Amino acid sequence: MSPHSTERQPHYRLSWTASARNDVVALAAAQGADIAGAALIAATDVEYGPRRGKALGERNVTGNLSGLFRVKFDLAGHRPERFRLVYRHVGTELVEIVVVGERDGHAVYRDALARLTDND
Repeated sequence: MSPHSTERQPHYRLSWTASARNDVVALAAAQGADIAGAALIAATDVEYGPRRGKALGERNVTGNLSGLFRVKFDLAGHRPERFRLVYRHVGTELVEIVVVGERDGHAVYRDALARLTDND
């Protein structure tokens, strides 16, 4: 690639836990392919840098989510955004997607904590 190429380079390598991949499949089955596509776009946005997630921390409802970040997403124009992609940084070059799903109260965050506890 030439130094003048307009092709974007990723800021991070992207990795998905097996459960997070299954989340996207389940999301497509329950909500439709468009919302699963929105999840993949959110992940790509994190990978390439135009979106950064909000850092999560200690929460009364869900427990300690320090080290995790969340990105809200939904279909274009839908507000408030109903879905979350939760990820963590593994070193300086890798982002690991931990859970993808509907916020549904705080269920997606509880799932993230459970998966990290279970070493998914």
